[in-house]
Amino acid sequence: MKKLYIPLLLLFLIINGCFVSKEYPVEYDYNFLGDFDNYKSFDFFISDTYMPEAPRKLVRSTIKSHLELLGYEYNPENPSFYVSYFYINEPLKYKGYEQPKMESFIKYRSDTEKEKEKYMKKKFKIDQGTMVINFTDTKDYSMIWQGYTTDLYSENIFDDPRKIRVAVLSILNNYSFVPNRKNN
Repeated sequence: MKKLYIPLLLLFLIINGCFVSKEYPVEYDYNFLGDFDNYKSFDFFISDTYMPEAPRKLVRSTIKSHLELLGYEYNPENPSFYVSYFYINEPLKYKGYEQPKMESFIKYRSDTEKEKEKYMKKKFKIDQGTMVINFTDTKDYSMIWQGYTTDLYSENIFDDPRKIRVAVLSILNNYSFVPNRKNN
């Protein structure tokens, strides 16, 4: 019996891990000329959202924890970028961009190459249920990064905190820039 127990336990843990680590498909856009090396701290930009209070707090705390884990400092007094987030329950047409992967573009292309890069517009028809997270430069209020996941919320995700966290983390896992801490 003991010999059967261990393989069954391992199988259960593997299957359970697959459900826990599920991520939603995400699209993201970023500013080719964003000076990502200079973004060290963040604050939240308050925006009207249709989220109930408890999910709004969960989204905010999940974003804050994730960015701090990456090495960004939460600094309401002097942030280098703002974070905003919202949920759109209605269908919409959305304009995004076909872009190279952020990590390789930001780290390995010269400033001259970045300036020559062209934004290739891409239109999305989004059914209902879209979570958006946006990072905005505090100096010129330009969008530096934006991620969104959609079409997954036929049921109300606000009824399940796990689904909210998975949606937020799925988006943030596509932000692949870690701040350089050498100059602090």
